Amino acid sequence: MKLSKILLPHRFKLVGWILLGPFAVLTYMAAFNEFTFDWLDVGTQSLSSAFNFEDKNLTNEVAILGILVSLFLVSFSREKEEDEFIQKIRLDSLLIACYGYFLINVLGTLIFFGLDYLSFIFFNMFTIPVLFLVRFHWVLMKEQKNLDLAS
Repeated sequence: MKLSKILLPHRFKLVGWILLGPFAVLTYMAAFNEFTFDWLDVGTQSLSSAFNFEDKNLTNEVAILGILVSLFLVSFSREKEEDEFIQKIRLDSLLIACYGYFLINVLGTLIFFGLDYLSFIFFNMFTIPVLFLVRFHWVLMKEQKNLDLAS
């Protein structure tokens, strides 16, 4: 059976893990400590001034894009030995991550109001890849333990 060719090469997984740490720290600092890089200030003559944004710094956007790209690289890179079983675990994990995302969205909509809801939605955009990675690697680890016990 021909395995899917749409996954990224395995080496991208390491790149994703390396990028995830610094961008996660940057996102935390930008969201909770109002940290910004001065060199990411947007001038008043830019396109964003036409939309009248209060925040004239792109640190938040860089942090979010960094986390999304790194989670993408980690989530959709091949394992060293990619087979049909790992593809099944990958697909099941993605489905469970989607279920979890929708459940968390419903609960968050019922619980949070106003600006707290906006903060919830901001962090909820990372739910699918994070739930996918947790479930996927948990099942892989469990199966590896089962194989080690069987041999």
